[in-house]
Amino acid sequence: MEIIGRMSGENLVELWEWVQSLSLSPTAIQSRYAPNRSVKCFGVASNLQSIAKGRARLLRTDDPGERIRSLGERLLPGWHSLLVCGGDTTIHWHRDHGHFEGIAVMINLGEALYFERDYEQGELQHHLTDGLVIRINTKLLHQAIPCSTPRYNLTFRHLKPQFLPQVEESQATQLQLPM
Repeated sequence: MEIIGRMSGENLVELWEWVQSLSLSPTAIQSRYAPNRSVKCFGVASNLQSIAKGRARLLRTDDPGERIRSLGERLLPGWHSLLVCGGDTTIHWHRDHGHFEGIAVMINLGEALYFERDYEQGELQHHLTDGLVIRINTKLLHQAIPCSTPRYNLTFRHLKPQFLPQVEESQATQLQLPM
């Protein structure tokens, strides 16, 4: 994990207002590692199912709006997927799904303990504070435990290039396409 910045002042207040205005769903993406979280995806969402068994799907979802899209471009240029998590943001030891590249950028809102298992240094613990922006390697084992209520996190990720052609349009997007 590497600290790359901090949201503060009016920017932090506006980000809190934005995430609290979202309709996060506990059933949008089921994860056995984070069974109680509520989420909303922007850009491209993965159903987190098995790639090897042919059940994995990528679906184009909502656009987060110019402000959040631009924030993502500054933090992780060319990002494809934004996952916003709220509610109980506890997530147990895991590596992120095979659809995604390893390097991601996360904005923490509230407080949490973030753990990662580095192959050279062993288990590392980090205290995440409100507004902290971090670069993480999602292919290392990692977990998070919230220390505040509410707590949210926003994670910008890239899809692996081989999966880009597999992105499906959502039904809502299909309905808006011209005939």
